[in-house]
This record gives sequence, C-alpha cells and structure tokens, in this order.
Amino acid sequence: MDLRYERVLHRIAALIGGFAGAYTVLIRLNLGSSQTMNLLEMLTGLLGKDYLQAVLHFIGMLLYAGAVFTAVYLSKKGRIDMKLFSMAVNAAGFIVLGLLPADINRCVGLYPTFVMMSIQWVVFGSIGGYASSPIFSTNNLRQTVGALAEYVCDHKNEHLDKAKYFAGTLLFFHLGAVGGFFACKALGIKAAFLGIIPCAALAAVVLVSEYAKSTNDLPIEANEMDI
Repeated sequence: MDLRYERVLHRIAALIGGFAGAYTVLIRLNLGSSQTMNLLEMLTGLLGKDYLQAVLHFIGMLLYAGAVFTAVYLSKKGRIDMKLFSMAVNAAGFIVLGLLPADINRCVGLYPTFVMMSIQWVVFGSIGGYASSPIFSTNNLRQTVGALAEYVCDHKNEHLDKAKYFAGTLLFFHLGAVGGFFACKALGIKAAFLGIIPCAALAAVVLVSEYAKSTNDLPIEANEMDI
C-alpha cells in the first residue's frame, strides 16, 4: 500500500479520534478512547463498595476487549475491508452517542466509544510506516520529542521523518478535538452526529482508492495492445 495513502488515512483517523475524545470529555466527563480511567474507576468502585459502578465499568472493559478481539480476528480471518468496517462501526456509534439521554450513567454513556475507538486503533494504529495511536496523544507526543532529540543528535532524515509523522498525528488529533469542542458547545449531545462526516470522508478515500486500483488491474484488451 502506498505510504502517502496510508498516512492520509491515519491523519483522518486521528481527526476522528480527537473529535471523539473531546466529545466524551465534554459530554461524559471522561475519555472514552482508553481504558485507564475506566479500569481505575472499576477498582475504586470495588474497593469503595459501590458495586453497581464496579460492574458497569467491568462491562465497559469487556466491550473494549471484545471489540479489540473482534477487530484482530476479522483482520486475520475475515474477508471484509477492515477500514470500511471501522468507519461503519464509528458511524453507528456516533448515532448512538447522539441519541443517548443526557442523564444516562456516565460510564454507560462511554460504551459506544469503547467499541468504536478500540476497533479504530487496531485498524489504523500501524499504518503509514510507524505504530501510532489515532485515538489519544501520550505516546505520539513521546515519539515526536524522542525523534526530534535523535535528529538533533545524528541529523538522520529517518528521524526527522518520524518526528514529522508523529507530530502530524498530534496536529490532526487536536484539530479534531477543536472541532469537537465547538460542536459540543453549539449542539451538546447531538454534536456526535457531526462525527459521521469525517468517517464518511475516510470511507470515501478508501473506496476511491480501491476503485482506482481495480481499474488499473483490469486486463488490457487485445485491440488496445495493438494501438
């Protein structure tokens, strides 16, 4: 697969990840793209004898883990385009997010993103030449700074390319977060519906690329060969 094409897909995925991250932080007061807080709150709920919360967070963990398992299994054994599958899951998830009531349990309100973002991470996390999460920032920031430090030390272009790649991921993730911020301020819970737009854009890029590839792979007719 063309490296530039992969990086375009990764940038759009990071944009979606940033939008979803800002949405869950502003609407559900937690980051629905990872399990760190979910697992900690499950533990504190258990230790604090708030067993209902512990169970709800445990279900969230199962959803996240189940989505990762499904994505990995389908990528190995399935016959579907995982990029399109991920975007279909995202679109459905954003619709569900936009329809959930405002007073629903905070953890339950994160369930759709637990599924959406875990699948997106599996599908888009290792394209473009590097392993880079398109759903949160910590490792991308570390990799950017680390690659810059390496470039300052040895001036190798490969380290500069790495720094640009991870910095680009950070940029697009936070552009998505900016969009999520203003969407949430304007539309509240219904802002989730706008998340469908970049998902459709990424799917369109994949479909156009696949169409172009299939056209180029068509056999040349005999009369065309004689021209």
